[in-house]
Amino acid sequence: MNREQEIAARLCRWFNTAGRALPFRKTKDPYHIWVSEIMAQQTRIAALIPYYEKFVAAFPTVTDLANAEEETVLAHWQGLGYYARARNLHKAAKIVRDEYQGALPKDAQALRALPGIGAYTAGAIASIAFDLPVPAVDGNVLRVFARLFGIESDVLKPQTNKQITALVTDMMGYELPSVFTQAVMELGALVCLPASPNCAGCPIRELCTAYEQGKTEALPVRAAAPEKKTVPRYIALVFDANGERVLLRKRTEKLLHNLFEFPSFDTEQERADFLAALNAQNCLPLPPSRHVFTHLVWAMDGVRANSSAPAPSGFFFAERAALDQFAIPTALKLYKEAAK
Repeated sequence: MNREQEIAARLCRWFNTAGRALPFRKTKDPYHIWVSEIMAQQTRIAALIPYYEKFVAAFPTVTDLANAEEETVLAHWQGLGYYARARNLHKAAKIVRDEYQGALPKDAQALRALPGIGAYTAGAIASIAFDLPVPAVDGNVLRVFARLFGIESDVLKPQTNKQITALVTDMMGYELPSVFTQAVMELGALVCLPASPNCAGCPIRELCTAYEQGKTEALPVRAAAPEKKTVPRYIALVFDANGERVLLRKRTEKLLHNLFEFPSFDTEQERADFLAALNAQNCLPLPPSRHVFTHLVWAMDGVRANSSAPAPSGFFFAERAALDQFAIPTALKLYKEAAK
């Protein structure tokens, strides 16, 4: 047995005894595996489990998801953030319903052609659901293999990614692809951590180049990410005269498209002019809040007020008790709680 075979065998034995009993590991349904993989993008596994269980209960099949209204899908995604994932999942479900008779295609290239499915997600679905030897290479896998093989080039560079993908592909041939893919994922999530890896609990440490050379903290090599731009947002919670309803609008902007938000503005003066036009009373400050998107940061300043004026064009008053029925982005969580 060569080194790569030994690594693959040890990993899979370890996973079969030490892997977490996650709900989406109890099924081979490609649709449910797909949903879990999309949710796992930008979300920790422990945090997504209740959302996953509620989502597949509401939309148990691809066809159920495809037939749902977008607002309903977004409402069930509420709290997970990064709503483009839900929109793409919904769009792709319609394609699967119409072009593949409601069953996800087994071909990795066909999977990649669906909205929201890139190389990693296609590999995860193909290998976990269909046991095809298609690699799924994400940050966890890059870290594990950079340490395992002592790769000192920047893992964010295409050539390094290509090198590691080739290694993963070769090793998948030694074990059941579904088990191997999940074993590498699990090792990266539980043992081969970004900082302070648990080498003592690693089933393959004797075969790891970084462990042998004392470089586990130095690898992987990653270029520094560019600093995100911070932009101000000025939020207004405007309640009606009785304080039972609050003003909302549906966003038309690309960011958070079709989600509901409270009146928000680029400048404090714009917010002040908006409140003045409504003859708003009892204006009080709310705590500031920040939200980090993939490409920018919102630095939010909030106020609350009351108004007896009708809702201006593009806005409507919603019952405060019914706010959970609206897909309000996670970015506005603090202000949503204040509005309830």
